[in-house]
Amino acid sequence: MMLELTEYIHAQEKQETCMANNKVSPTVTVIPICEKQEARRANISLSGLLEAFIGNYFVSGEGAWYKDFHWLIIYYDPDIDSHYEAVETVPSNIVAYVSSDYRWGFVLSSHIQKFRKDTANYGIACIPVPDFECERLQCSHTDLLPCEFSNILWLNDDFMFDEHIPFDYDSFSLIDEGVHYLNPKHFSVTQLIRIMNERNVM
Repeated sequence: MMLELTEYIHAQEKQETCMANNKVSPTVTVIPICEKQEARRANISLSGLLEAFIGNYFVSGEGAWYKDFHWLIIYYDPDIDSHYEAVETVPSNIVAYVSSDYRWGFVLSSHIQKFRKDTANYGIACIPVPDFECERLQCSHTDLLPCEFSNILWLNDDFMFDEHIPFDYDSFSLIDEGVHYLNPKHFSVTQLIRIMNERNVM
């Protein structure tokens, strides 16, 4: 089953807001592309809370040297003694990707209940995903994404693998130049994070 990125981001953000206010709303509010919300931060950084107070976490990508919007990588290992051991920064320990403004988080479904509890004071709109590698995401309305996503180059490269689709010479020229892009028809969380961080953290 494919997940529609635009609808999912706005639906989850609305749901998290309603949950915080103890309300239930069946509607989805679409946020204009350049309408920014204030960062909802607790009194301590996310890395400070997760690493120092909760333990068994490691947050990569947070610090004063990161100025532009980007994604944090959240690692978690329940099997170590966090007083004496460090969480290994290996792919198998990644449980979430959280935006640097703490607005959204792609979180493994298997870890989402704990993560929501651990980060309850940050107002993160948690988007549950079964994994980060499979191409389960799609985006049918790239123009409706929040402005933080506006620097992504979207190219449908399916014409390269399906002879029934007309060949797109303009797109092929860009692909041949080695530009980094996402196919709006199918992409993974990992691909999305990599493209956004490459373009935002340079």
